[in-house]
Amino acid sequence: MNTPQSDFSPLSRLMSQEVIFHAVVQCVRLKLFDALSEQPATPEEIARKFGFQLGPTQALLELLAVNDLLTLGEHGYENTATAAEFLVSDSYFYQGAALEHNSRFTAAIKTQFIPLLKGEANPIAHAPDDAWSDTDTMRATLQHSRMGALQDTVKVISGLPNFTEMRFMADIGGNHGEYSMALIERNPQLHGVILDLPGVVEKANERIARHELTQSLKAQVLDLRSDTLPSDSYDLVIASHILYAFMDDLAGFARQVHDSLKPGGWFVSQHMNRHSDTALQEKASLEFVTRMSGYPTHFIAREQLESAFAVAGFADIRCAFSGPGAQGLIVAGQRDS
Repeated sequence: MNTPQSDFSPLSRLMSQEVIFHAVVQCVRLKLFDALSEQPATPEEIARKFGFQLGPTQALLELLAVNDLLTLGEHGYENTATAAEFLVSDSYFYQGAALEHNSRFTAAIKTQFIPLLKGEANPIAHAPDDAWSDTDTMRATLQHSRMGALQDTVKVISGLPNFTEMRFMADIGGNHGEYSMALIERNPQLHGVILDLPGVVEKANERIARHELTQSLKAQVLDLRSDTLPSDSYDLVIASHILYAFMDDLAGFARQVHDSLKPGGWFVSQHMNRHSDTALQEKASLEFVTRMSGYPTHFIAREQLESAFAVAGFADIRCAFSGPGAQGLIVAGQRDS
């Protein structure tokens, strides 16, 4: 009788991963982790609370436990530190919307897998621009930024030589405005403008008003696919996860930013780092989803950005990393004084 010569376990793990992720998303929607943040609960108590059958509930809790999201103690199941930080809705680092965002992208690809590969279906990138103003999408990008990219980028910018003297900044494609708000908190004399698409601008201004920052920050419409930045206007320009849309002419984009800066001003970009410590499988998966969604890439090499900055005329080009495992790459350059 023939027997397999290869190890099937990698395929077996792949089959289980989809079920695990779906279970986590569903439990976030149910606010199961919220309930367990209040007090531990037994399988019987959880089954009663949500109207579930006991057997499947026990298996679900065991599944979450072996994936380090729950732990079983004397009084029942409770959240691990990971679940408490990222899956409880009142945590600053809650990732519920980010998980949903990921789920939507993968679902769209699964339903149109072969047509997308053949170019016979419209990818997400061809959706109307107002998709970026969707409240859930904006919330997802905000939540993801709080995983470390926001904090590290703000630290790099606030450490620039003339940061305390900066008075006016532009946040290209700033969306939720969290980067601008954090920088204004570090330098209260800084005033900023978020440059984005019409629907995004409306939502961003509402958020600015809720944070009582209308005297320091505003959002206005500007689409660099067709519009241009004003010359000699800013002490600082930042662009986070935006340059992917300008891969066909990175140097041209950088040159326009260079010319929009005042002498001595800084341009700071923050994008995904191809050479991060993230597992190769995760990076390959992200790039596949990105390209199937109609975008050219989710990674820009350090050498590409440094070259584009240099061609555009920037000096004192410096690099740093952001997020866990150096997932993000920060590149900054200064216009000559």
